[in-house]
Amino acid sequence: MFGMRAWPTPFLRPMWPFMAGGALTFYGVAKMQSAMLEVPEWRDSPKNPMPRAPAATTAH
Repeated sequence: MFGMRAWPTPFLRPMWPFMAGGALTFYGVAKMQSAMLEVPEWRDSPKNPMPRAPAATTAH
């Protein structure tokens, strides 16, 4: 297409360490974020994007 040839260059073989490192970093940051949102200081804060559900009441 447009005079370009498809050269058989390897892409995944030399890039796998960077892809694995990116996946591990993403996983680690997600775990740290969820752990930090459960700290008692921020658990009940109105700034918390994932608030806990209020306790169920049995007032019937």
